[in-house]
Amino acid sequence: MPTLMNILTDVKFWVLIGLILGLTIGFDHPDAGTILMLVLIIQMTLSLDGLSFRKEDFREDAKGILVVNTGLTLITGLLFIDDTALWYGWVMLSSVPCGVSVVSAALLMKGDTKLAVLSLTVIYIIALGLTPLITHLLIGSAVSPLEVLRYILMFILIPFILTIPLKRLHLPRMPKVIGINLMMMLMIFIGLGSRRGYIFTEPSVVVWIIVACLFRIFAFSVVFTLLLKKMKVNRANAITYISVGFWKNSGMATSITMALMASVYPSAVLPCIISLVMEAAWFAILNALMKRIWPAPEEESFIAMN
Repeated sequence: MPTLMNILTDVKFWVLIGLILGLTIGFDHPDAGTILMLVLIIQMTLSLDGLSFRKEDFREDAKGILVVNTGLTLITGLLFIDDTALWYGWVMLSSVPCGVSVVSAALLMKGDTKLAVLSLTVIYIIALGLTPLITHLLIGSAVSPLEVLRYILMFILIPFILTIPLKRLHLPRMPKVIGINLMMMLMIFIGLGSRRGYIFTEPSVVVWIIVACLFRIFAFSVVFTLLLKKMKVNRANAITYISVGFWKNSGMATSITMALMASVYPSAVLPCIISLVMEAAWFAILNALMKRIWPAPEEESFIAMN
């Protein structure tokens, strides 16, 4: 029987709570976008706390996989190009960097954590130019690239700065995990809750977005994993390649979309927030799936003994 601590550290529990609250009571607040930004900054700060690297570590990273993530998200978004708001939402989702939880994935699934940290750092630096560029080219005047850059800077610099005093607290892992999960729940609650009316009036659109996310995240990640295994890529590195390749910072995309498009294109946030939910579920399933299709060497030894 799971203990209270096991439940509180299980992201699936918090995702479910966020879904229930968002769809039942909603979050009809005029400052929903601002509140969501604060929640994301707190989550990213907690996620980045304790990460470090040395200058000589910059030998290898997974920035090339960013092309897979961005390209696949854009291709998926083309299915919704006839709906301007939804297309803009997919463009914003494609333009943001990968989620900071790629480091958590490396830790949990016995990947190369140093590679994950380095890849995260390099990709976020690239995002300073890439995110405004993609939105400018594909959205145009609907969103100012300078405004996008301002938000990207805020979401990257503030968490990194806040980790400096946070390090002095030496927070144990368990409270940080619970805090990160709590912020995830709040993001889902605020994001879904603020668009609750649309979700219930246009359920078929929501279903199609879910189906698109299933293919973008679940189906293609399994194929990619099997391909890396067949190519005999180092498993520890592959964990980072998979995470970077399919895990978007959907919380960042949701926040920017709500801040810049909510008044004109309120439904643009749906691809971002639904992707946030689907990626959380994907992470939980991927962890179990990896143990079956590509276990770590010590897990293979355990399976062989049993």
